[in-house]
Amino acid sequence: MGEIQEILDLLSTGPGSSVYHFLILLTLEAAVGIAFTEYRHTGNPDQRRLLWSFAVLVLLRVPLLIGGWLGDALLAPLLYALEVVSLTLMVWAFLAPFLGRRGARLFLVGSLIAVVGATLFFLPSWSRTLSATPAFSYLAFWQQPLWDLWGVGLALAAAVLYWVNRRRLGYFLPAVAFAFIAVGNSLVLFDLVGLGRVVNLIGYPLLAVSVYRAALQDLWAYRTELEALSEGALRQTQELLFLLDVGKALERPFDLEGTLSRVAENVAHALDADRVAILLRGEDVGHLRLVAQYVPLQRRGEVQPRLVSLSQHTLLQHVMRRKKQLMVNSWAHPSRIRPLYEVLGASDEGPLILQPLMREQRVMGLLLVGNDRSKRPFGMKEARLCDAIGAQIAAAVENVRLYRQLEEQAQELKRALEAREREGRWLEAVLESIAEGIIVADEEGRAVRVNAAAERILGVSRERVLGRPLAQLLTSATGQEIAWGRFRQSIEPLQTLFELEQKQVQVHAAVIRSPYDGKMMGLVAVLRDITKEVQAERAKREFITTVSHELRTPLTAILGYAEVLYSQMAGRLTAAQQRFVRTIHANARRMITIANNLIALAEAERGRLELQYEETDLALILGEVVEAFVPQMRSRQVEWSLEIEDDLPLIEADPERIRQIVTNLVSNAVKYTFPGGRITVGAGLVQGSDEAARYCRIWVQDTGIGIPPEEQSLIWERFYRPKDPLRMEAGGLGVGLAVVRSLTEAHGGRVWVDSAPGEGSTFTVLLPIRRPSSSPSEEGVDYPDLDQAVGVQG
Repeated sequence: MGEIQEILDLLSTGPGSSVYHFLILLTLEAAVGIAFTEYRHTGNPDQRRLLWSFAVLVLLRVPLLIGGWLGDALLAPLLYALEVVSLTLMVWAFLAPFLGRRGARLFLVGSLIAVVGATLFFLPSWSRTLSATPAFSYLAFWQQPLWDLWGVGLALAAAVLYWVNRRRLGYFLPAVAFAFIAVGNSLVLFDLVGLGRVVNLIGYPLLAVSVYRAALQDLWAYRTELEALSEGALRQTQELLFLLDVGKALERPFDLEGTLSRVAENVAHALDADRVAILLRGEDVGHLRLVAQYVPLQRRGEVQPRLVSLSQHTLLQHVMRRKKQLMVNSWAHPSRIRPLYEVLGASDEGPLILQPLMREQRVMGLLLVGNDRSKRPFGMKEARLCDAIGAQIAAAVENVRLYRQLEEQAQELKRALEAREREGRWLEAVLESIAEGIIVADEEGRAVRVNAAAERILGVSRERVLGRPLAQLLTSATGQEIAWGRFRQSIEPLQTLFELEQKQVQVHAAVIRSPYDGKMMGLVAVLRDITKEVQAERAKREFITTVSHELRTPLTAILGYAEVLYSQMAGRLTAAQQRFVRTIHANARRMITIANNLIALAEAERGRLELQYEETDLALILGEVVEAFVPQMRSRQVEWSLEIEDDLPLIEADPERIRQIVTNLVSNAVKYTFPGGRITVGAGLVQGSDEAARYCRIWVQDTGIGIPPEEQSLIWERFYRPKDPLRMEAGGLGVGLAVVRSLTEAHGGRVWVDSAPGEGSTFTVLLPIRRPSSSPSEEGVDYPDLDQAVGVQG
């Protein structure tokens, strides 16, 4: 016992104290080495914290080691403060996971501030005591128990906290180590310095052992995690290899049934399943079609597709509606599963996986995996594989559907292209067979197609025409400058006539527009050689003119002699003779009117219509014309009236042509007015915007059958005959209104009609009072005041 006491006393002296601090330094260095090695291999942040704390402890132990050799001195409070700081760092290093990041930081900073404050507070007192009593030992000073009590409190609190949270922190050995350090510091507090330091020599190595054990636990955890990762990687590799086999089987989408049969076989082998079936949705949404099934140890054969009703299998209907996988390892109602196995040809039921084949939220079918023989339940591995396989099968089925749809579309497109080619060849043949010349231009107006007739009419090969602007081609051919910019914007076709090498060529050009958006797609020009038609028309006009002249001379004589006889200047006539002469007179007048109309129409068409202007009394002409038709109106029981304004002046016009205009209008009114009707002939002035009268108007109004709107633009054409039987009975050649328009426009006037079926018609002729300064037939002459006058009357 004496030797032990001597050893204990030796540890409390200067050299023994240095040995004590040296042993603790070695322990801390071992802990630093362990923490450094573990942190370098694992990068664990806990090991990094232990490394930094123990490295600082090693640095702090060096002053304690030197102070032990020097004994008590002025810096004794600093050495005890370093002892407390060392213990604070150890407590912070081990309790940081419990305290949390912020709590550990507050604990460390607060403790260091407290130690620094206590040291600064204790140093002056110790210095004064040491100055008064140089040989006084710090172990007997009042400050030393406070330092020991501080260390006991820190170590005891760390031991208690670690013990209470040992499950959370992982192990309890640091609590034992801190308990030994608390006991050792308590013994030092009660002046058992040597024994206390021996106990501390047990506590500090236990902390190093704790660091080592933490490293071992980390290594074990990493090993376990690595094994789990290895097993997971191996499992994933196997699953990937299996999925790769399935993917290879699905790479041939042309034979869907055969491909799905191989997929079912691969799934059965991979999952060690007793039965695998694939059902797809068809056109009938109430049924699924069994397209593939594989049963191990069963003779392979082609699966006959069969329909599975969803209404009879609620389990299938449930999965289709939820769009989620269903795994059944135990079942309370076998009646729900047995019918499904019976459809697949199984005699018993067992665990089941129903995997919907999903593609863009659409259920395309089901993958069914069953263990009706082994009854082995399925796990998450099988469920995960079925989910991955289902996505691949759905993608393959969708690809097959899209491929077949694309193939059908390709066939339809091929047929459409062939039909378009046949149509194109047919149209090309029709285009080449047309007697009229056709020139088609693109959007830029350049000729892209010319038929043989166009070559013949133009007298040039199509190679010389293709690529040339259509506007330039027609302009050079016609010799006329055509406003192509305005023509492109117009919806009306361009019509013109030109002479080329003694041939009369008629041109109709139009803009080709898209039927969808109306955008211009090109131009088309139709050339027609009308030389024979022009010659025939010219011959006809000459014949009509000649015949009309030849007829007018004898008819004039007949009309004159008939008037002489009717007036009884050559002797008295009986009533019958008077009736005969009156008939001769009326028909002669009618024939002269027809001849005059034909002559005027021919002159107008040839541009040789000449007007003999003189002062003309419209009132006199209208009265004479009406008087001439009185017998006819009386015979047809038609009433008539003459409305002439009082201030109607004389106008500058050709009186014979005006008489011809009025005669044709009144003749038409008499023809198409029923008995009991009324005809009104009138004339008056038209006031302009400046209150000056520049035009006069003549109107002929009847209560006849009227003119339909669709025919009102046609009646002005020569030789036009209406379709109405009542109007056809009226007779005539259909040239009267054409003559009216030609003669009116020759005077610089306008003519129009206001009519409705069953309500009669009103023909209005607008004539200038004074002779126009320029010929109306001359190009470029415009009459804005005439347009205004027409607007006032309309």
